[in-house]
Amino acid sequence: MQTTNHFFKRITLLLFLISASIFSQEEAQLYVNVTTMYWNMELEDFSMDEWKSVELEYHEKVTMKNEQILSTTVLQHHFTANSSEVLFVTVYPTWSAMEEATKRNTELEAAAWPDEEARKAFLLKQAKFYNNKHSDEIYRTIPGAKILEETDLPLLYYVRTSYFTYPEDSAGAISDEFMNLLNEFNEVVTHKNQHYMGYFPQVHFYGADRTEFVEVFVAETLAEIEKGIAMQGKLRRLHWNGEERMAAYNKVMDKYLTGIHSDRIFSSVPELNKSMNPSEEE
Repeated sequence: MQTTNHFFKRITLLLFLISASIFSQEEAQLYVNVTTMYWNMELEDFSMDEWKSVELEYHEKVTMKNEQILSTTVLQHHFTANSSEVLFVTVYPTWSAMEEATKRNTELEAAAWPDEEARKAFLLKQAKFYNNKHSDEIYRTIPGAKILEETDLPLLYYVRTSYFTYPEDSAGAISDEFMNLLNEFNEVVTHKNQHYMGYFPQVHFYGADRTEFVEVFVAETLAEIEKGIAMQGKLRRLHWNGEERMAAYNKVMDKYLTGIHSDRIFSSVPELNKSMNPSEEE
């Protein structure tokens, strides 16, 4: 069944975007694979509880046992252009780990459902919640993350996508000049912003738009996101105090970024998280 095949490719093709506990400036470059699925709007007997139960069974029997997968996060529409979006975010330590994860998923599925007919029935049950359409993007992490502490609470993920200009007089968008300024900004602004519980910058690696620069800000409520945005501006003005310093900062950033950005907000499904730093009880 084509729908089923497309759906289960998401496990190996895939953030946010982001099981946040694994990123730090000292970590090696990681690969963040984001697959956007869409609810099957023609499913008459849709039940959110049933969906969560099915996904949780797969999560516990397969994803949690797959050593090639560092972390997972599942995000649902909160304020986005399409209310049917469901994002499956998976983080891998290396590019080759994605292929190895595919093989390992197959092994774990066979172990979880030894009877082939039972396995097919479960996978069809899982796939019925989604339609045929999906998209895949792969990002790579860059330094500057603010580590998110472990929590069982559902959180909001504010995803801000900016776009690189690729100036001719640089060695690429991710130049030393850009990274030095971004690191300075994150150190004196983002990391000091108490309204954001986590922050994760990443850049395009494979997908539709190579100019994407994605920043994910994690907060507990919409009010905290709004306060966080205001605090970013306040801290920025405090650090780059004076017209000349601010103009110098803006000149560099304008060189590398178009100034255009898009904003989306997703809510997390904490039951489907896989973290690099599980609690001692686990």
